[in-house]
Amino acid sequence: MRLSTRVAGAIAAAALFTLVAPVPTATASPRSTCYGGRVCLYAGFDYNRGQTDHWRDFVQDDTDLSDDNWLAWDYSNSWHSMNNETSSVRNRIGCPITLWQHAYFTGAHSTFLHDSNDGFLANNAVGNNRTSSIDIWCR
Repeated sequence: MRLSTRVAGAIAAAALFTLVAPVPTATASPRSTCYGGRVCLYAGFDYNRGQTDHWRDFVQDDTDLSDDNWLAWDYSNSWHSMNNETSSVRNRIGCPITLWQHAYFTGAHSTFLHDSNDGFLANNAVGNNRTSSIDIWCR
């Protein structure tokens, strides 16, 4: 009798967990959202729409993107370097940010104000696939 009470309790707990636990979905993608307080960089134009979904978000400066890898759609490491690979940006950090062509904030650059998006960096001074550092001005 005691065993069946434990089994019944375990089944009830599992059923309750199933009802209240969020279920992750394979279709959820960070490319459609850049949460407040972050700057999101994307490897593809138009925030990776229709392309390989490599992205990364930042909350502080990064002087050299060559030691950073893109994240995949499921937040796993893509093992693909971010250096000179950014094609679009969303700025939700609350202050201006600057994308720089070379590491340590040198070379051509483009500044983006808070709440600005640019899905086509090819039309900016920093250009497409040329970003090597990011300067976030919140201080």
